Amino acid sequence: MKSSRSKRNNYKNQPEVFYQTSPDRFHMKDSDGNFRDYRKGPASARLGYEYGMSKEKREEFFAYIYKNRVIDCVSEIGGKKMGLHLLGGKKVLVPREQRRIEPKKGDWSTLKKYFLGMLGDDQFEWYQGWLKTWLDGYYNYQNTVGQVLIAIGETSSGKTLLKEIHNHIFDGGGQPLKYMTGATNFNGELCASCSWYIDDKLNDLGSRGKKKLKAECKEMAVAGELRFEFKNQTAFTASPCVRLLICCNYTEDSVSVIPDIDESTKNKISILHCMRKPMPMPAKTASQREAFMTQLKSEIPAFVHHLLNTHVISEDLADNEEERMGVRGYHNSHAMSFVDSYSNDGGRLLTIIDCLREYSDSDEDFWRGNSSTLLKFLRGHDTERMATATSLGRFLNQRISNGSSLVKKIAHREYEIDLRSNTSPGIYENESVDEVHGSSVRTPEAIVNLSQTDLDFDDDAPYGHHIA
Repeated sequence: MKSSRSKRNNYKNQPEVFYQTSPDRFHMKDSDGNFRDYRKGPASARLGYEYGMSKEKREEFFAYIYKNRVIDCVSEIGGKKMGLHLLGGKKVLVPREQRRIEPKKGDWSTLKKYFLGMLGDDQFEWYQGWLKTWLDGYYNYQNTVGQVLIAIGETSSGKTLLKEIHNHIFDGGGQPLKYMTGATNFNGELCASCSWYIDDKLNDLGSRGKKKLKAECKEMAVAGELRFEFKNQTAFTASPCVRLLICCNYTEDSVSVIPDIDESTKNKISILHCMRKPMPMPAKTASQREAFMTQLKSEIPAFVHHLLNTHVISEDLADNEEERMGVRGYHNSHAMSFVDSYSNDGGRLLTIIDCLREYSDSDEDFWRGNSSTLLKFLRGHDTERMATATSLGRFLNQRISNGSSLVKKIAHREYEIDLRSNTSPGIYENESVDEVHGSSVRTPEAIVNLSQTDLDFDDDAPYGHHIA
């Protein structure tokens, strides 16, 4: 027993080597300090050449490794430190960790112009708090939960550039669309990424895929752990420091994947409206775009320093209700007006309104009554056949809590529903052109029928670059 303990102590001073039974590989650090897998022959050669082990000592060392340093699987985990981790009862070796940009105090004026042009003051203030919470976890090697971020905007409004900035800060990104829509069960490659994104590939999803994506979005925002399945490797659960960005255009197919914002999702999903503004630097040609991206990357250390050390999340934006996400859920009213028109619940309300418009004997602009009266009327015209008075009242209350201006509560269990014609899908419920944070915002009609001023933008460019 004494001899065995003595050998174990001696091996502690030897190089870190781990053994994976399948596929029969040894894992040792390379010249960059990251773990790589080797067959026994090359591993033995390194032990002999670099550590002066005799053949006999190497065999003793391998015997020790076979017993005491066996691992179940190997995978990078977004935000986790390199080394051995015990996760869900599995011994998981993290072979490398993401690089972390060194925060440096300095100028980030170009980045700021880009963000303010796309988001405006208020949305950018919220976004900084959201990103700060993510960065705090990342730089401290900890998982922090946070909202799924949905950026909705016209084509070429800068949404793709936002994804590229996230990927640069967090050392790469992953595309989870196939996994989150049920097209595959394998998601192991996503485990290494902190920045997940879904960009401009939503139109081809069927109803089943969209339903699955909605469920996954709600789960991802609050999941402390995610299960990762690999081909030819043991599955395990892990907690990467990950966020999901979904970029949507102002089209029905694109926004219809967004989960309904209700009491169960209001703090799990945030929705921003992205305005189409000139970029702060010329970006028409490939060389100009490269120079623009180089400038942005050079300012990111200063931006990261600002978020980690200077930015303070204001009281009105803080997650004071659940106290776990840093910032509360944020839902831009103009983006939500469009989204709500094409959501399941939004479509249901519009169907009710259409029925009231077509069959009501009244010339009033508003229908007023309780849920029982409404249900009786709707069933008489072959609508809402599966509903009850209670479920219909609950539905109307939910629409009110979501901020819809189409239905109001005027007394106990009494409602008022707007029947005016300007409530059709795709039209903002207020003025045709409104002001958001000091900048004009186009309605969906204006998005389709772009004005002459929009011809100054290059639709084929990746960021919506302004042509000088």
